[in-house]
Parts: sequence; C-alpha cells; structure tokens
Amino acid sequence: MRRVVVCAGVILVLISGFYLSLIITGESLKGEEHAQVERSIELLDKAGFAGEAFYLRNFAVFRGGDNWLNSTVPKENAYAATNFPFAVVTLYPDFFSYTVDEVERAAILLHEVRHLMGEDETGAYSFVWEHKKNLGWTKNRYHQSIVWKEIRKQTKEYAPNLFVCEFNDYNDCTE
Repeated sequence: MRRVVVCAGVILVLISGFYLSLIITGESLKGEEHAQVERSIELLDKAGFAGEAFYLRNFAVFRGGDNWLNSTVPKENAYAATNFPFAVVTLYPDFFSYTVDEVERAAILLHEVRHLMGEDETGAYSFVWEHKKNLGWTKNRYHQSIVWKEIRKQTKEYAPNLFVCEFNDYNDCTE
C-alpha cells in the first residue's frame, strides 16, 4: 500500500509540474485582451452556450503567447491553441487583431472549448459551423471578414460533409 501511495504522489507531482510549466512559460494576457475574452465568454453564455461559458470561466487558463509545448508545434493560420486536458488556451495576436468583434472571438473560443471538452478538430469545427447562427455569426454580416473566410475554409477541410449542398453558396448546407 505504501508503494502505491508513493507512486501516486510522484505521478501527482509530475503532472502538477507539467501543468505549471505550461502556464509559467506562456505569456499573460494584457488588460484589454482579458476584457475582450470576458465579453466573448459573456456572449457565449447569452447565446445559449452556458455550459461552454462555465467551462471557459472556471477551468480554462488563458495565455497570450506560446508555452514551451506549443512552441514546438508549427502553426499555420492559428488564432488559438488548446492544451488538452490541461485547459490551457493560448490566444495568439491574430485572435485580437483579425477578429472583427466579440462575436468572432466567441466563435473561436467556442471552437477551443470544444477541444477542452475532448473533441477533435472535425468535431470542434463542425460544432461551431453548425451553431454559428446562435452566436449571430452569419454570412450576411461577416462574409467579408478574414476570420469568416479562413474558418469556413478550415471547416470545409475538416468537415466536408457540411459543404455538399449544391444549391447554396460555397455548397454550405448550414445556410
């Protein structure tokens, strides 16, 4: 029994050290960035994503720059990254500079929280694209946005089954 307790203690210390290293080696969010994230989470809550908003408020740790683990992975067109199951969400400068408003930031956070809940890329992209209207993130309002175009492209890559309706623009079956 003593060996089991010692092994469990060692494992707990190692996991805690790993978690803390992810947080310590990533940059903190600046004041206005933190406020923008809070407004986007509030928008998620009001749009019917109370569970996701709760998770982001109470479990996610937001960082403004790569931790040591994220820096080892090449990123292309990344607005954010998530370290599952540690609930560390890194928000890159593009998250703040290319998004038009809190609605687009909420869409990105909705994607990331789905990863924190254990979904893969296909599941996260599909969920956001299928529920974008709940956020008010619609083609009519955002079709010229860089973020809209990029996420539509990535969603089509990961969830091509959502883009097979030939009677809609871009074959988007969710329109």
